[in-house]
Amino acid sequence: MATDLLTKAAAIAVGAATAAYVDKKLYLSHDLMKYWGHSLALVQTRYLIARNTRVADLWEELVDAMPSKVLVMFEGKKYTAVQLEIQANRVAHWAMSVGLTPGSIVALLMENRPEFLATWIGLSKVGVVAALINTHVAEEGLLHCLRVSDASVIIFGAECTAQVEHVLDRLPPRITRLAVYHEGTPVHFNRLYTTCLHASDGTQVPPPLAFARSLNEDVKQVSSHRPLLSQRKSILCTDMMLLIFTSGTTGLPKAARIEHQSLISRSMVFVRCAQITRFDRFYCSLPLYHTAGGVVAVGIMLLSGCSISLARKFSTTHFWSDVRATEATIVQYIGEMCRYLLHAPPSDLDRANVFYGATEGVGGMLNVCRERKDRGHLGQYGYLATAISGMTIVEYDVDADELLRVGELLIKVGASSPLHKFQGYFKDDAASAKKLLANAFTKASNGGDLYFRTGDLFRMDTDRSFYFMDRIGDTFRWNGENVATSEVAEALSAFPGISGLRFSQPVRRLTALVLVVDICVYGVALPGRDGRAGMAAMVFKDLDMEAFAKFCTSKLP
Repeated sequence: MATDLLTKAAAIAVGAATAAYVDKKLYLSHDLMKYWGHSLALVQTRYLIARNTRVADLWEELVDAMPSKVLVMFEGKKYTAVQLEIQANRVAHWAMSVGLTPGSIVALLMENRPEFLATWIGLSKVGVVAALINTHVAEEGLLHCLRVSDASVIIFGAECTAQVEHVLDRLPPRITRLAVYHEGTPVHFNRLYTTCLHASDGTQVPPPLAFARSLNEDVKQVSSHRPLLSQRKSILCTDMMLLIFTSGTTGLPKAARIEHQSLISRSMVFVRCAQITRFDRFYCSLPLYHTAGGVVAVGIMLLSGCSISLARKFSTTHFWSDVRATEATIVQYIGEMCRYLLHAPPSDLDRANVFYGATEGVGGMLNVCRERKDRGHLGQYGYLATAISGMTIVEYDVDADELLRVGELLIKVGASSPLHKFQGYFKDDAASAKKLLANAFTKASNGGDLYFRTGDLFRMDTDRSFYFMDRIGDTFRWNGENVATSEVAEALSAFPGISGLRFSQPVRRLTALVLVVDICVYGVALPGRDGRAGMAAMVFKDLDMEAFAKFCTSKLP
């Protein structure tokens, strides 16, 4: 009897030891814990998609459930769900009054503020797409975004008036109306009588473009009641609701399509994995024209009912004071911000959730930090998690611009999964196709496969933790932004004194290098700073440094 008990105890011990060894090697318990949240998010996302849930539907359900809930805090003021709903409804009715219909596109150019949220939510109520423009772009960069977006209306904040004024006489022909969030009288442009370059008869600027009407005043003239559901009955959750501009590995910014289901699926993962509830307060100082702020932060609010403490822009000085003043329980950040904030004293109450993703991507990484070993990387993925996520690292040859085995992060595209669907770039099939890699590991004869190319170099250590290393191609990353060297080179090439400029192909793609006969733009690492700073080597006949500095300030964000 004693021998049998000892045998059973030994067998149990051996089994437990074997299970622990296998778990340590394969990270099964880690993956199961991680993917419980992901699985729950996927189930809920599929349910919402099956109901054809659009973002405006989520918003209106939230307002009906918690009408007096403070959803946004901004510069000492609080905005309830009903207050934002009234503004959004007015924007929706205004949009219809100026002839916008489902599928129309409006360019939105303004700094973070409650009106930003109310505007694109209001537009989505009637199926109008908002193209979110980076407030730092100007001149040719701004014109490019306006052309690519196919926008017919520009809504901008008064703080961006100068940027719009500088391109007023070069606006695309489609744009027929300007509206500004500006208290009081409309913003009259100095160049009121400038001839519009696209006016075929050479007449002066058409009246709608001669000045921007105050949207604050115009929306007061329309109804504050909720538009009928029939206004968006033709809109599907797979339709585009936003355009967000992202710098790719080459060229000018590309407009990434964001569908209703994309906002829902991305945000749901954060809500479930980070266990965000309506009792949380989410501090967002990231720009709402980018995905992290404009899609993820807003989506988390819509799905969880949490409040957003919104900052106009990131400030090291005011960050922690804002967090404390609004009693935020969650803060959102991107890489370089952490270096600025590390000077603040640590707290046992801090909890960080690190993530990696791309605006146009088909997946991402989420690292919920619970222990010290969870810090410093973008997530730990065992064999099970890797198989489910479809992520793999393949070698990237920087000389030949080819994939080999280890280096670039690829994510498997799953057309049937809302979490792994590639939405592509707006009206740019060539750029969309370039981001996809077919038959990478499975031959077409065996069914094939399809992967999304992130354009990012990663490494994985022996603990299967992922680390971001660098960008691929002619870009460098600075202050959380991807900067295309070709954009910088093109802008600088217009400065008087650079002659005989002829572009040539890059001979080597280390540190995002673009070679030109008289100008070379590349990224350089700086001590104590993340990413790379832009540097340009140029040949001048004569150089007026003061004039060149002013030129760079006006042309480059």
